[in-house]
Amino acid sequence: MTGWWDMPDLSSNSRRTLLDLARSAIKTHLETGDYPSFKAASAELEAKRGCFVTLRKGGKLRGCVGTFQSGSPLCENVARMAVAAAFQDHRFEPLSKNEITDILIEISVLGELQKVSGIDEIQTGRHGVYVRLGQRSGTYLPDVAVEQKWDALELVTRCAREKAGLKPAEIAAAELYRYEVEKFSE
Repeated sequence: MTGWWDMPDLSSNSRRTLLDLARSAIKTHLETGDYPSFKAASAELEAKRGCFVTLRKGGKLRGCVGTFQSGSPLCENVARMAVAAAFQDHRFEPLSKNEITDILIEISVLGELQKVSGIDEIQTGRHGVYVRLGQRSGTYLPDVAVEQKWDALELVTRCAREKAGLKPAEIAAAELYRYEVEKFSE
């Protein structure tokens, strides 16, 4: 059995299925308040892997929610995170019915969290970062550093401050992890 940390490329069929599932989950939730029922047709979709679902509207972020938890099949995590990105991202108003055709869905399937000892082990554009101190934590996906034109130091510092809520004096004591993603979109 393949572990969630293995990063084999998903087949194009599995990618399409996950994108369709994410859109279906959002539509079903808009109409009924429920999640769609889904039976995974492949081992790739049943693999226990974390993911993030990002929604964009007109090229701008409209929602992004994810989970590192890999106790559920990837297909279930994608459906749950799609609904969360559309309706529970506290940075945005819940998605309305008239917006559903205007959004672009992007899925990032997460690789293994790897603890690192320093910022020099982070490659911007390749690695996402996860910062944790006690119960406070935060993450940025790999694309954030590229989009914002941040180097690795700024990526980690901003993640610690903006996502984990750490004060400057706390950052050095935080645990630092990196991870890779397999990203695809509509």
